[in-house]
Amino acid sequence: MSMRYCIRLPILLSCSLLVACATTAEQAEESSLLSLADDIAAQGDYATATTLYERAAELSDEDVNINVRLGDARLASGDLQGALRSYRAALEKNIDSPTALLGLGSTQLRLDKVESALRNLRRAAPALDTPTAWSRLGAAQALLGVKEGEAAVSSFSRAAELLPDAPDAQTNLALAQSLAGQHATAVAHIRDVASSPLAEDRHFHSLILILILAGDTQQAETIEIPDMPASQRQSLIEQAQRIRALPDIGERARAIGLAGY
Repeated sequence: MSMRYCIRLPILLSCSLLVACATTAEQAEESSLLSLADDIAAQGDYATATTLYERAAELSDEDVNINVRLGDARLASGDLQGALRSYRAALEKNIDSPTALLGLGSTQLRLDKVESALRNLRRAAPALDTPTAWSRLGAAQALLGVKEGEAAVSSFSRAAELLPDAPDAQTNLALAQSLAGQHATAVAHIRDVASSPLAEDRHFHSLILILILAGDTQQAETIEIPDMPASQRQSLIEQAQRIRALPDIGERARAIGLAGY
């Protein structure tokens, strides 16, 4: 072995160790940043979480999940354009990422780009099979009106199957049934929701809305609803009547608030 080789070998080994140490340090920092960002996002401080996710994304160019989490934080904070950039960056790394497709479709839905949202949510929902994914797909379908009304019922049905005891999921299904003209089924379903000990004010509001959409004003005026003043009931009835008067199912879905899921 030559003297030159003997000198070079320790140098190469030292360089390799330095690179390994640097990589390990970056990985440790990335893991720490993500853990902290997740905790902060869970507390609702999305602005701070976004800053931490951005730093983590700089440390890892290849991790799709970091881009998705960054997109989720931006979406939750109302930065819709920033969310779009993050989800698209994730899809550039993995075009089939269902979580990135869900995020992109959800953001497009908030931006009222309903047809674009539908394309992405149709791919995301079956792959993820979560209540959130199916509910957002159902919202996009409902907003497109008659041509997707039955499909919206199917999507919200799957979300309700996954959350059988959740009043919100069951209420969304009843609203979709009502928009699709399945009034008897919708009324029966929302009555079941209203009878649950978990029912809250918003579920009783939906009960009145669905009764009005079904054309049953008398029931809306007389059905027993706990802790609801007569003036509030009348206001809800009038609001529901305005929604019923809208000529397009998609407009009704938008007025109900499905665009904001």
